[in-house]
Amino acid sequence: MEVKTLSFYPGVPFNDAIESFLDAYELGEDIECYQLIFCPYGRHTSFGDLYNIEFKSRVVILNVIDFIIDGLDNIATEEIKQFCEDHPEQNFIIFNYNIGLGDKLNVPNLHWDTIFSGTLTERLTHCEKKNLTNKWLSLNADTKLHRVMAVCYLLSKDYHENGYITFNMNAGPLASHDSYRNFTKISSYQLKSSFAKGYVKFKSKDFRRLKIKNFSSIEDRVSTNYNNNLMPIYERIGVEIITGTMFFENVPSLSEKEVQSVYAKNFPIYINGIGMAREIKKLFDIDIFEDIVDHSYDEIEDHFERLAAAIDRNQHLLDGSTNIHELWYDNQKRFEDNCEKMDQIIFDSKYQQSINYKKIENALSKFGVSFSKK
Repeated sequence: MEVKTLSFYPGVPFNDAIESFLDAYELGEDIECYQLIFCPYGRHTSFGDLYNIEFKSRVVILNVIDFIIDGLDNIATEEIKQFCEDHPEQNFIIFNYNIGLGDKLNVPNLHWDTIFSGTLTERLTHCEKKNLTNKWLSLNADTKLHRVMAVCYLLSKDYHENGYITFNMNAGPLASHDSYRNFTKISSYQLKSSFAKGYVKFKSKDFRRLKIKNFSSIEDRVSTNYNNNLMPIYERIGVEIITGTMFFENVPSLSEKEVQSVYAKNFPIYINGIGMAREIKKLFDIDIFEDIVDHSYDEIEDHFERLAAAIDRNQHLLDGSTNIHELWYDNQKRFEDNCEKMDQIIFDSKYQQSINYKKIENALSKFGVSFSKK
């Protein structure tokens, strides 16, 4: 059995876990395996392309790089459900970085998981703090609505005076809330007032922005951007507000931003879909410092309430009242343990393979596919 490549992106290799597994194991029946870059805009593989495939096997594996989204950058939950319903004779195993989505979809002929991929061409350096300050960091490369709103809320509380904010004000027009399927209106008058107050400062650019080179998908790689561009600022801070790629979703979306923060050894505050703290802890088995960072915001279903709670409940880490320098050094070993775990998962091929094999075995077993070592 071969793994067919439907689309690819130069410089972004697929994980070879499935090919390696098929080389090492004999399966009790033929299955189909495809790897692809998902893109609803016509550049790579879309649902239209998948519908054009005449699947022959009872079980089909789709190893998907990039998020499975609709044309407005929402997770394509309804399209995924419909695709599975339209293929009742097939059982789909999808590996993707929308972590935890399978539990939310609850589709009988779908198994959803994440396999780890060693696609980084260069190791991410374990950050060694130098001249550590009480300041925090929030990296924002574009004008996605949740990033604008997070910055506005920080500005409304004047926390920005004790932090570093990066924002590419020329990244493009602000996305309309009409684009988001799971958008929740701001019901609280107090929240509305706070966002409005912060937006005045944001629009007038009445705040100090940290200027660093913006990441270029053409020129940069994740590892080189982290090691060369971000490291000088990471060395000076110990708290990071991580504004993820997606936010108005009922599940989190994992990207390089969450991984970078582990290697930067920062106390993390996640601005992401529901359950980011829970899922990243489960996926990587890492310490998210629940005794220091209040992650009780993580399961709040109202998106703006969750955003505000992530900031408000961690005021002690953002307003300068906590000695971050002392707190960080008291927990230095915990940070280093996290880095070593991440090194194993990303760069130790044997360890990564053992985890991925178990995930593939669980997926095949769910649909009754037997397997044995050759």
